Amino acid sequence: MRRRHGDRDDARFEALYRKYYARVYRFFRGYGLADDQAQDLAQATFTRIYESFDQYRGEAEWGFIQTTARNELLNWIRSRKTAKRNADVQSIDEVLTSEEPRVEEGPDLAERQQSQLRKARLWAAIAGLPEGQRQCMELWLSEAKYEGIARTLGITVDAVKSRIRDAKRSLRSTLGEALPEDDE
Repeated sequence: MRRRHGDRDDARFEALYRKYYARVYRFFRGYGLADDQAQDLAQATFTRIYESFDQYRGEAEWGFIQTTARNELLNWIRSRKTAKRNADVQSIDEVLTSEEPRVEEGPDLAERQQSQLRKARLWAAIAGLPEGQRQCMELWLSEAKYEGIARTLGITVDAVKSRIRDAKRSLRSTLGEALPEDDE
């Protein structure tokens, strides 16, 4: 990662980093992330800023940094969803040398397939929602609170509640199934 403009840009970046690192860290902690997660995301935010710093014109410092931090948060949420879909990997030696067969607890295959089918239908229906409703539902389903969703999307809490309510109505009519009730 070599800078085109040299030491002058590095000094500008360092000043920006020193000025805003704590604020970015608090931004992530405000979403209820653990200390280490907030530090990792703050570091990733500044890494992304550093990589594209030659494109930064120096205007609206916090707006630029906050947008980058918000994108890092959304990417982190998406990656957590993806990680949940990955299978548990076990070495073949472990399987062959274990004396007792591994018995899985929980629902049987038919129930898991039915659940996966319902989830796929739900996510397909969510993808068809208007953008504002879709963003609110995705964040809400990833267990974000209304205040956090409002901050992430830059809208009011009332707008978040309204969009989620409208999205649920639309999804209920599309899917004909009950959705989780609001707890806030």
